[in-house]
Amino acid sequence: MAATERIWLTALALAFAFVSGANDGVTLAATSARSRAMAPLVALGVLAVAVGAVPLVLGTGVAGTVAHGLVSFERSDGQLAFLCAGLCALVVVLTLSRRGLPTSLTMALTGAIVGAGLGAGLPTRWSTVAAVLLSGVVAPIVSGLLAYLLAPGTRTLLGARRRCRGARALQLVAYLGQCIAYGVNDGEKLVALLAVASAAPGGAVRASAGGQALLAGAFAAGGLLFLRRTATRVAGQMVRASEEGTLAAVVAATVAVVGGAAAGMPLSSTQATTAALLGGSARLVPWGVRWQQVRSIGLAWALTLPLATGLAFGAGLLIRR
Repeated sequence: MAATERIWLTALALAFAFVSGANDGVTLAATSARSRAMAPLVALGVLAVAVGAVPLVLGTGVAGTVAHGLVSFERSDGQLAFLCAGLCALVVVLTLSRRGLPTSLTMALTGAIVGAGLGAGLPTRWSTVAAVLLSGVVAPIVSGLLAYLLAPGTRTLLGARRRCRGARALQLVAYLGQCIAYGVNDGEKLVALLAVASAAPGGAVRASAGGQALLAGAFAAGGLLFLRRTATRVAGQMVRASEEGTLAAVVAATVAVVGGAAAGMPLSSTQATTAALLGGSARLVPWGVRWQQVRSIGLAWALTLPLATGLAFGAGLLIRR
C-alpha cells in the first residue's frame, strides 16, 4: 500500500474513533447517568478504556469481518476503495446528525463498504453481507423485546434493594458489562480501520497496544468535547426512562451485542441500547415514550444504509480501473 493511503487510512481510523466518542460515548455515558451507575465523565473514561483494552484481551473477530469479510480488498485499488467507504460513512452520519437525525456508524460503515466494493468492482461476499444485515435488523428487535420482558424484574429487584448499596452495585456491573460489549463489537470496527492501514490485505487482523492507545485517546477526546453539550439532550431524547427501565435496557443491549460479537457480526451498541430503552420504558412508563423522536430515529436508521451504500457506490465507480 502506498504511504499516502496508509496515512489517510490511519487518519480515518482516528476520525472514526473521535466521532464514535462524540456519538456513542456520549449516548452510553448519558445512559449510565440515568441508571445512576456512575457520573457521565467517569462513565466515558471507563468506556474509552474498554475501547482500547477489550480488543487486545478478547480478540478481533468482528474486526476481521469488517476488514475482509464483506468485500475482498486485496486488489491494488482495494485500500483506496476502503478509504472511500469510510469517508462516505462519516459524511452520511455527520449529515444526518446535523439534521437532528442521530444514526448508527456501524450501519453506515457496513453499507458504505458494500457500496464501495460494488462500485469498484471488487468481489463481494454476499452470504456474509446478508448475515450482517440480518443481524443489524434482528439485534435491536431482540434487545427491545428482552428489555420489555426484563423490566418488571428489574423494578422488583431495585425496589427490594433500594435501601442498600446492592442497587448501585447492580447498576455498576451492568454498565461495566455494556462497556465490554461495546469494546468487543463497536470498538473492533476501529481496529479494522487501523488494520487495513497497517497490515497486508486479507491478513489476520490483530490489535496492537500502540494503535489501541491512539484509538482510545481519540474516542475520549470526541466524548469529552461533546459530553456537556449533548448528554442531557441524549438522555431524554426518546423516552422518559425510569431507573429500572434503564437497567433492563443496559442488560438487554449487552446480551444482544455480545451475542453478535460471538458470531463475528458487527452490531451497534447505541442502536441496541436505544431499542432496549424503548422496550423497557414502553413496559414501565408507556406514557413517557416520545413517539415523535422515535419516528425521527427510525427515519434516520431507514435512510442510513441506502444513503451510505449509494454514496460509496458512486465513489467506487470513480476509482474503478
